[in-house]
Amino acid sequence: MWLIVARGVFGGVLVMCFALLGEATSPKRFAGIFAAAPAVAIGGMVITALSDGRDELAESGLGMVAGGVALVAYCALAVPLVRRFGALKGSAGALLLWAAVAWLGWTVVS
Repeated sequence: MWLIVARGVFGGVLVMCFALLGEATSPKRFAGIFAAAPAVAIGGMVITALSDGRDELAESGLGMVAGGVALVAYCALAVPLVRRFGALKGSAGALLLWAAVAWLGWTVVS
């Protein structure tokens, strides 16, 4: 139970730090780089390293890389699909691509 609380608290503190960094960044379009995802990932990895060790940390990191690749594929395809098919169909198509790339990445790293 303490691990869940520690992940939440540590991740929340990091989210606040990254949000402050995003506010200080100029131009504001770069603020998204410092969104919650990096902070939560760092928080989760620190707690995993402290509680489970290096092997679990390496496995968690590989999973994050696979998820990141899937997210890049989603972002690259979402805009053209939304422009062509509208918000609902375009987003659904990009989500299906994300799921396929994430599954492929998971099978590669597992």
